[in-house]
Amino acid sequence: MRARLGLLIVALGLAVAGCGSDDGDGGGGSGGGVAAAATDGKPVDVGAPLPATMKQKGTLAIGVKCDYPPFGYIDEAGDNAGFEIDIAHQLAAYAFGDPDKVEFTCVTGSNRVPFLTTNKIDLIMATMNYTPERAQTIDFTEPYFAAGVKMLVPADSDVKDWDDLDGKQVITIKGATASLWLTQCVPGAQQTQFEQTSEAVTALSQNRAVAFAQDDTLLVDLATKNKNTKVVGEEKAASPWGMGVRKGDTETKAWVDGAIKKLQDDDWFWKSFQKTVTDKEVQQQFSKVLPRPDNDLEYPTGSTMAC
Repeated sequence: MRARLGLLIVALGLAVAGCGSDDGDGGGGSGGGVAAAATDGKPVDVGAPLPATMKQKGTLAIGVKCDYPPFGYIDEAGDNAGFEIDIAHQLAAYAFGDPDKVEFTCVTGSNRVPFLTTNKIDLIMATMNYTPERAQTIDFTEPYFAAGVKMLVPADSDVKDWDDLDGKQVITIKGATASLWLTQCVPGAQQTQFEQTSEAVTALSQNRAVAFAQDDTLLVDLATKNKNTKVVGEEKAASPWGMGVRKGDTETKAWVDGAIKKLQDDDWFWKSFQKTVTDKEVQQQFSKVLPRPDNDLEYPTGSTMAC
């Protein structure tokens, strides 16, 4: 299994090579996704004013994943790339008329909320599922994607569902929804936790656990790139992703919500996703989890951690 996953690990290694090294220049290219819409160098009215603090700063300070292809990663040129990175550039185009007016900071599942609450960033866009618990600490914008938790296992694995993890080692990411759900619902699973996706995939290739539990969006992409793995398990902890703003920051939330609504009305999310994720089979698996003119996403009203 170690040799079989070798190429995938190399690719993920490139994804984390530049993590934390952003110097505020906007992080470079958009990784082959949809380019920000032409704005003639002028901001775009999204139905709410850009907060004065952001307007004065002249850039958007956004915390993003740098190890989570195809949503947020570091490409071979050392630039931030991926679906969420394209969204960030589009937000900058709306805000300032310039898609490069964005500062990226690499965050992880465990530090993204502290980075926001301590003012290191102004917005989280880092594959973050909505949960009522997180909503007590930060405010969520309107959703822009949806995902649930499944497992990545070797293709010849006997693991089929969550009960099979009882008493066994399973790989998770610190602070991620999968880890929180397993702690509550499969307490017999022995979690080996990592900060980075590349570390998790390496551990799976070394047979240090029977499965890697994470958002199905990431796992489907990994399995598509490596046919010696497969995605199994009933989807759990399903919930839309939202961007996070500081609690009570109504101005930022209103502006971002307006931008998301415009992107939805223009069907921008689907167009961007198709160019970021080119595999037709993967596209269709996620065609219903993006905001589109005829498809609204809504946050759950109750707990997302039901077993």
